Amino acid sequence: MTNITLKIPKEEFQKVKQELTDMGFFEREEANCLWSLTDGQTYAKLYPSGTLLLQGKDVERLRGHILSFLSLPNKVIVGCDESGKGDIFGPLVICCAVIKPEYYKKVLELNFRDCKKMKDEEVIRKAKAYESFGEFKCITVQPYELNKMYEEIGNMNRILDKLYRELLEEIKKKHPSAEFLIDAYSKRNPFGGWVIFEHKGEENPSVAVASVLARAKFLEWLKAHNLPKGSSSDSLSIAMDIYIRKPESAKKILKTFFLQDLS
Repeated sequence: MTNITLKIPKEEFQKVKQELTDMGFFEREEANCLWSLTDGQTYAKLYPSGTLLLQGKDVERLRGHILSFLSLPNKVIVGCDESGKGDIFGPLVICCAVIKPEYYKKVLELNFRDCKKMKDEEVIRKAKAYESFGEFKCITVQPYELNKMYEEIGNMNRILDKLYRELLEEIKKKHPSAEFLIDAYSKRNPFGGWVIFEHKGEENPSVAVASVLARAKFLEWLKAHNLPKGSSSDSLSIAMDIYIRKPESAKKILKTFFLQDLS
C-alpha cells in the first residue's frame, strides 16, 4: 500500500474533511486520529499534529488535489525555534524560516513537524530539502561564546530573548509586513504584540520548518565533533570527566554552566 503525507494547517482541518466527504469519502473509526475517511480504496487519516496520511490507490493525485484547494497566506510568515538548549554538548542554534506564499504549499507537501518526533536522518533530509528553495536565517552560538553569555546574563531564557530579538529585527528589515511566530520558551512574551509567542508553536508549519533547520545544524555540529546528544547520565558523566581534566577545552565543546548548576 502506497503511503504519503502532507501537513495540514489547523485552520484547514474541517475544509479538507468536507472536501473529501463531498468526493464520496465516509468516516471510519481509527484510534489516535482526529478523523479517518475512506472511499473504499483510499484512506485519509488526520493526526493531531496536522499530518495527513494518505494510503491506497492514486494517493499522489489525491495529494495534489488537496494542495490545490488549500488557502495561501497573503503575507510572508516567519517561524522561529531553537535547538541545543537542553543538550550538554554543542552550541545553541536559533533559526527562523521565512515562508513566502509562493512556496508555502511546497512546505506543506514536505510535512514538517516537531523535530523531537522525527529521526535524525529525517531531520537532516528535510532541512536540506527546504534549504534548496526556501529562505531562512540562523544563529549558531558556539559553546565558548554561550558559556561567556551565561556568565554575564545568568539565565538561558534571557539569552534567548536577546538572540531572538537580534534575529527578528534583522529579518523584519527585509520583510516588514511579515507575521512572526516563536515557539514559546517562557511564560511571558518578551517581544510585545508584533510577535506571536505560543507554546506548541511547531503546530504552525513555519515554526516546524525552523525547528527542523535548527536541529539539523545542531546534529551536524555534534557529528563533526564526534560528541553525544542529550543530557543523559552518560553524557553528563563524559562531560564532567572532560571538565575536570581539561576545563578550558571543555568550554569550547560543552555548556559548562550545566555542570556548575548541578554541583
